[in-house]
Amino acid sequence: MGLRDKYAKKIEEQGFRPIDLNEDNVQAIFNRCLAVDDTPKEKVSRSILFSRTLGYKPEDEIVFYFDKDKLLDNKKNIEYFFGQLKNAHEKIEHMRMEDAFYQYQGRKWTDNRAKMLELLYLGCTNETDCISPFDVKTDATFLGVERLKPTLSPKDPAFPEWWEQHKAEWETQ
Repeated sequence: MGLRDKYAKKIEEQGFRPIDLNEDNVQAIFNRCLAVDDTPKEKVSRSILFSRTLGYKPEDEIVFYFDKDKLLDNKKNIEYFFGQLKNAHEKIEHMRMEDAFYQYQGRKWTDNRAKMLELLYLGCTNETDCISPFDVKTDATFLGVERLKPTLSPKDPAFPEWWEQHKAEWETQ
């Protein structure tokens, strides 16, 4: 049994555990989901935030390659992160780049643009489908607020009561 299989089995046995939207957690999942040299081509998913087809310059079109299976194994965590964004709580569909720095309580979850972009790249894949690529005309992305559920950080004092009410939604997805 490979490391990925052990990780997936551990999550399955323990059930879903909510995690805080922070730099370390985003980076851990980003790094875990990146495709590696021996990832089979058919198991690779591309993520492009700033596409030439949507008006961006060729040098803005940076592509990240993720392992599809790892994205699917981490999909709930990625959706949970996006559910902690301010726009998800306010049900605002169009999210500008600067909006992605703010969590639901109005505080910045990071000042680090690279960490914020890691979150956005994770959410902009066919497997996760949390956001669409940015459009140069609107300088915004479409946030899937109809599908995304607003979530709370496990560090929020209101979390225990909220989790009791929403736990089943996350454990049965």
